[in-house]
Amino acid sequence: MRFDKRITFVNETESYYDPIQGKHVKGEIIKTTLPCNLSTLGIQRTNELFGQIDRVITVARLQRLYYGKIDYILIDEQKYEVKRQSDYRKGVFYLEGVASGEA
Repeated sequence: MRFDKRITFVNETESYYDPIQGKHVKGEIIKTTLPCNLSTLGIQRTNELFGQIDRVITVARLQRLYYGKIDYILIDEQKYEVKRQSDYRKGVFYLEGVASGEA
């Protein structure tokens, strides 16, 4: 299996009050980019996992496990939402693309 694509995990932290500075501090955007293997899920398997056949689900497989917090994922600057992470293999993510108008 070739891990020739790149996936970026994005975590947006919330703003908070810093008593040392005496003001609110803006949240940060933390990005982690890792190599992955991408493929699409077939219609039959999509129906088994999600109960719908009209979705286009992308499967991202990582070389190593990933346990970090994820708000959304970027692949080629396209935003994806995590629908499911494999329970027994934490390096497998089922993603659905987010329309550009919904961001």
